Amino acid sequence: MSKKLSWLSILAGVLSILAGFYLMANPALSLLSFAILFALIFMVNGISDIIKYFSADEKSGWDLFNGVMTVLLSIWLFSGSFLEKVTFIPFIFAFWALFTGISKTIMSFQVKKVDKKLGNTLLWTGILGIIAGIIMMGNPLMTGIFVTYTIAFVFIYQGIVSIILYFKSKKA
Repeated sequence: MSKKLSWLSILAGVLSILAGFYLMANPALSLLSFAILFALIFMVNGISDIIKYFSADEKSGWDLFNGVMTVLLSIWLFSGSFLEKVTFIPFIFAFWALFTGISKTIMSFQVKKVDKKLGNTLLWTGILGIIAGIIMMGNPLMTGIFVTYTIAFVFIYQGIVSIILYFKSKKA
């Protein structure tokens, strides 16, 4: 990295560390941000599944059903109150993981007829989704806090790495 731009590493590091501590200090606001982000991602995923259904040569009702349910979930997330988003985002995320896992597992049997390797991959992905959904549903609040703190620790770690790189680049 150019010595003229090495200050960007320390700036990125400090901002990442601050963001990490902010996430840990404000888990409810972090969950609200996640709810909005998930709603946006769910909307895109749902629309993608619906488009995939209508553009596929061999139509699977599961693609359409999964797409419609995901779009409805995103609309609910966008329209919910602060308390609903903070309280229910982990539960909704767990339900979404479970539902997607189930639909991927069912779709894998159709895909196996065309491509056995891809069908097996889809089957295992679906099974893992079901397991993750069940685990998250067991304690959705802890799931939300765990996700928030994990992301916070990643920000702090990345910040420390950026600062270390800054000082290493000064010596080089």
